[in-house]
Amino acid sequence: MILYVAPIIEGITERVCIEPLLQRIWGDLLGRTERLQVVERVRARRDQLVQRDGKILIETIEQAVLNLRSKAKGRADAVSFVLVLIDAEKGGCPAILGPQMLSIAKSVVPPDVSVACVVAKRMFENWIVAGATALGGVNGLPSSLPTSADYEAFDGAGWLNERLRSVNSARKYKKTTDAEIFIRCMNLADCRANSPSFDKLCRELAARIPGPPEDSTPAERPSDEAAT
Repeated sequence: MILYVAPIIEGITERVCIEPLLQRIWGDLLGRTERLQVVERVRARRDQLVQRDGKILIETIEQAVLNLRSKAKGRADAVSFVLVLIDAEKGGCPAILGPQMLSIAKSVVPPDVSVACVVAKRMFENWIVAGATALGGVNGLPSSLPTSADYEAFDGAGWLNERLRSVNSARKYKKTTDAEIFIRCMNLADCRANSPSFDKLCRELAARIPGPPEDSTPAERPSDEAAT
């Protein structure tokens, strides 16, 4: 069995990080041994994806399905999955926005393709912060990092920028380079416990293939094993 995932994203952080993040969740956190293949990402602006008429969302889903068809063609063991991932941003509510988008998405995906909409609260970087218990001293961060009662209540990118500048005043958080390093080192189990929106992503991924993994594996593996 191969799980083919076609991500629909809206930011440069997600473009760089979505594949290593999904691979880590799949293997390290969920302990799956089946192959996961992330196909070409489809990117659109957030303000377009959340429009109530659903025009751009529908167009991106149709493109994502085409990407899945191209990669999974002829594979009898293929499971196809469209993942819509956007930021809630300030004041946004994943519990409202997610179902609204999912209703539109379900109206256009073919029967053999599943779809989920995950809204990161407040932004993708908040997931990094929620798993930062393993990031002390990593990539310019201070060795000791503060904890929070609510990891989804503030600007995650701003938090990372502030921590980096506390060590080096000239240092700035760079989405195109820093995020992937943090994603590969963050504590996934702590992130899931600290962030309900990240837990939503994990549950949606796990739901694509119900049941235990094909082989017994540890819940956390020491390194990434990205599928090619």
